[in-house]
Amino acid sequence: MKLYNISFSPTGTSAKVAAAIVHGIRANVDCWTVVIDATHQSVICETISRDDLAIISAPVYGGKMSPLAKERMKSLTADGTPCILVAVYGNRAFENALNDMSDFTTGLGFITAGAAAFIGEHSYSTSATPIAVGRPDDSDLAEAMAFGHEIARKISLKSLPAIDTTEITDQPSPAESLANFRTFVAEYMQNQKESPRKLLPEVNTAICNKCGICVSVCPTSAIASDCEGIDASKCIKCCACVKSCPEGARSLSSPFAPVLSANFNIRKSPVWKI
Repeated sequence: MKLYNISFSPTGTSAKVAAAIVHGIRANVDCWTVVIDATHQSVICETISRDDLAIISAPVYGGKMSPLAKERMKSLTADGTPCILVAVYGNRAFENALNDMSDFTTGLGFITAGAAAFIGEHSYSTSATPIAVGRPDDSDLAEAMAFGHEIARKISLKSLPAIDTTEITDQPSPAESLANFRTFVAEYMQNQKESPRKLLPEVNTAICNKCGICVSVCPTSAIASDCEGIDASKCIKCCACVKSCPEGARSLSSPFAPVLSANFNIRKSPVWKI
């Protein structure tokens, strides 16, 4: 059996969770792993057999599967292949992401045999506005391995039937936190109508040493070779450039960061179904 590990992971959190799940499977099942990284380029892959298994992981953007992840994976073709979907979100809510992923992958010929939502450090997290800092942490990765063990058990029993992702529900947040967030979003959207602005990472040229790491990690090639210019039409605000800069020269001041940090700081746990 081939085990396809297919991920879109600008900041590495989705890939880290998927790797732990794969490790849990391989500890119990003899299989050949095929790693496909869709972060920087579209997937080119042969049709995946129904006798194989795919782990498909991506971050949650606005309660859905990242649009760019879909674009990069749209050429995947499967033949009734069972797949395990992994959505990684920043501790607020994964909302409709797993259902969205299931609809997308079903259209490619996969059968959703399992799904999980894990938490990763939010793209907008900073030292001043921490949001799920350091996640997935050791506890998360241990749970990911346990999920892999359960998948392996199902494989050994030759039992990987389709599941209904609508049955996987998010851990509820406090009512006050949800109300605060909804009020903020409504006010923000109104402000955008009156005075729209594009959020983009900023560069502190005084400390940027032009090492080029930000250029290399950007999944959309939005950053100019001088490390300063940025194409606003390409930037997806994943903050891969911000989190990877060794000098701390890059930042993104999102108005969402303070409200997310203040209202969604209660640790959520991964959830899954198989």
